[in-house]
Amino acid sequence: MKTCAVCNVKFNDGVQCGSCKKHLDFECANISEVGWRKLGATRMAQWKCLACKTSSPAVPTSDQASLETILSEIRDMKRQLINLPTLIDDIKVIKEELSDLKSTCEGTSGKLEEFDLRIAEVENKVSEIDKMQETINDLQTELSRAKFEIASFDQRSRLNNIEIKGVPIKKDENLFSIIDAIGRKVNYSCPKTLINYVSRVPIFNSNEKLIVVGFLNRYVKEDFIAAARAVKDLSTTDIGFQGTSRRIFVNDHLSVEYKKLLSKTKTIAKEKNYEFIWVKHGKIHVLKNTNSKVLIVRKESDLNKIA
Repeated sequence: MKTCAVCNVKFNDGVQCGSCKKHLDFECANISEVGWRKLGATRMAQWKCLACKTSSPAVPTSDQASLETILSEIRDMKRQLINLPTLIDDIKVIKEELSDLKSTCEGTSGKLEEFDLRIAEVENKVSEIDKMQETINDLQTELSRAKFEIASFDQRSRLNNIEIKGVPIKKDENLFSIIDAIGRKVNYSCPKTLINYVSRVPIFNSNEKLIVVGFLNRYVKEDFIAAARAVKDLSTTDIGFQGTSRRIFVNDHLSVEYKKLLSKTKTIAKEKNYEFIWVKHGKIHVLKNTNSKVLIVRKESDLNKIA
């Protein structure tokens, strides 16, 4: 803490006269703090207060004094500029780095634009694929509906037909005679006048052939099947075949698709402990027990009803 030689007020920061060595605050010295800092060390040491300036006779400036002052200022400037080369090099490096960064940013910007374009293209393709998928789903639905209608039509065309399985093939056989023999055994007369056609049909993955009978009347067909099923032990010996007795089965004539559906129905119904499975009027019926409701399976999706 210093005391001002003019106002006797204590202060922390101020100036000192280079002549009388007295301390003054900035206000009494009539100089600002910024102005004092700008003088530099040499000029600060030569600074004089107002009293010393007025009491000292003017000293003519010599060439030597002027030279010393200039040299001192040059030294100050030199000290201040000593780090200038390094600063210039640093600035050059910064400029180069900024240039590289600019190039990188420009390249990145270009890549981002390209990436945005590619993303837009992918989004358009995804949108097109979604539309195509909707179309495909619609077509699949239409195809499933068409398959169901075709299968239903195919099965309806067989509603007047029965198939007889288990009758051995004989050379020069008379199929009408076989049908007549079965009719006599099951107590249902079936003359030729009620039959549209009768033929042998191959069984898939078998050397055997079943007999398909087409009746002129659906009700005759249903009555014939009912009479045949009432005879639980109908066999080949019952219709005149000699040798080993074989069981004869009389059923609705199912299409290939309906036979596949019947096979799947039997598998699932067995897993779900259903007691009854039968075909009537060309339709597949399932019944879990005598207290449950009859389910009709017309297409594969109906299998989900079996629970």
